[in-house]
Amino acid sequence: MNAKQLIEKAEEVRVREHKLEPSLRLRTTDEIYRFIHDEGIVSFLGGNELPSFINAILGRSWKPSAKGFSGWTDWWSVKISGQLVARVSREIEGKDDILATRMFRRTKTFVSNEIWPLLDPIVKHHIDLVQRGEILSSLEQRVLKTIQAEGSIRTDQLRKKLRLEAKENNSKFHRALTNLESYALIIGVEDPKPEKHLHANIWQTWETRTRNGIDLPGLSYEKALGKLLEKTIDACVLAREDQVRKWFQWGSDMEAVKEELLKEGLAVRAGSFLVTPRVARDS
Repeated sequence: MNAKQLIEKAEEVRVREHKLEPSLRLRTTDEIYRFIHDEGIVSFLGGNELPSFINAILGRSWKPSAKGFSGWTDWWSVKISGQLVARVSREIEGKDDILATRMFRRTKTFVSNEIWPLLDPIVKHHIDLVQRGEILSSLEQRVLKTIQAEGSIRTDQLRKKLRLEAKENNSKFHRALTNLESYALIIGVEDPKPEKHLHANIWQTWETRTRNGIDLPGLSYEKALGKLLEKTIDACVLAREDQVRKWFQWGSDMEAVKEELLKEGLAVRAGSFLVTPRVARDS
């Protein structure tokens, strides 16, 4: 197939696998759990290259817009197995075999435990960089060390420990959390039993959250990057090549890895796009 045909075929596969038609949409919690494990990496809101939790329950593409929160009414009241989407999402985050990070484009991303062995060497590499003072701001390091020391701590208690309760600290505190999540150094799950009117995450480090979920022998950092990028391209099915460097916080390390995948046939270039090789094989 030429590039145009390959892209068209990939678009068809993407619609089917990402559940982008009403007849394909996910209707039960069991279907959602299976979807996340089948795909491995799933964006929560969508509007990016990954399969999306919200897209899949709506059966169409959806992304945040200038309408702001009002746009969320498109899916906020949808029920899955008799439960509102927000409740289902919270249950997913709390599953032993699924976690929520911001590793992909700094947006909420569900990651199946099948992907954890690929992320583990990457997280450990960045922990080494933290210890050498090569990444993270002083505040981000304080946040990480506090979560490490506590083992598990809720957002409001974390702010209190760090003496960042004043409103003027809101922005820098939440920016620090987001940056740590983008490296998958910390993992949050919404408190299932909050006090009245309080919605807050309970935070753990990567090591604490995944300690019983990684059985495979460790990969090198470089090998883990390659396998993670291969899996991500496969989940996306189709993606603009110039966007790959924007996917991960450690994106600058991915350029050489991407070229190696192309050389080995583990990704296919079609014009300005990258396509999973499954599309070419299945045609």
